[in-house]
Amino acid sequence: MDYKSILGIAGVNYRENARAKRIGDQFEVLVLLALFAVFIQVLMFYSGSDVDTSWLSTLIWLVFAAEMAVNLYNVTDRWRYLRQNWLNTLIVILAFPWIGWHGDWAVIMRSLRLLLFLRFFVHFYNDAMTILKRHRLGQILIGSAFMIVAAGGLFAYIEDRNIIDGIWYAIVTVTTVGYGDVVPQTENGRIFGTFLILFGVVLFSLVTANISAFLIGSGQRKQEKEILNYVRLMEERLEKQTIENQQHVEVIIKHMTKEIRELKSTLDETKSK
Repeated sequence: MDYKSILGIAGVNYRENARAKRIGDQFEVLVLLALFAVFIQVLMFYSGSDVDTSWLSTLIWLVFAAEMAVNLYNVTDRWRYLRQNWLNTLIVILAFPWIGWHGDWAVIMRSLRLLLFLRFFVHFYNDAMTILKRHRLGQILIGSAFMIVAAGGLFAYIEDRNIIDGIWYAIVTVTTVGYGDVVPQTENGRIFGTFLILFGVVLFSLVTANISAFLIGSGQRKQEKEILNYVRLMEERLEKQTIENQQHVEVIIKHMTKEIRELKSTLDETKSK
């Protein structure tokens, strides 16, 4: 099921032409910057700032409107684009800067644009799921969470603290942050903390190694694709050059054969005389 299409945030469809997809990807950056500006604008409103940001609202709307207009111009199937991006279209219409939204309605219309963050969260979710599926990283994280809770409970028992302090100490220790607000006071607690620190180092090494392998693997796949495309292009050029050379050799052979025949004919005529 295509959730992005249902939510109306699909962007340019993957079946569209290459030019539309390339320009759509470029607009993703501008839209993300515009969404960040919307977030800042909403924060300024709730903080009671009296700075006039109407010009910023107009600029943000222009980014959204330009994205929709340019994509509609470039895509082949315009109805499909509007159908799969109905939320983008709705926001462009409702957030028109010259519509006199006032009070709470103005904040609602501005905040509505933040729903477009879902577009980027979906991309992030897909990448995160890819990382979690590799080398059983998801299972490692779930098992680590269970061990952190268990370690927190054991620390609370050893140090005679409540379970919340124990879990907080386990999280801070495993992540090697070490705030120091909860520390072991007994010898047994320090020994337990030592093993917990070592566990944290191993855990973070596994997580970092899996994420690094994913990023490096993505780069390698991109390079391999570029190399394959280059090799394919070179093969096509060599094949074309071979055909041209064969045609050129055939022309030369035909010309030489003709010249030889003419020379032989001339020699025969000379002998007959």
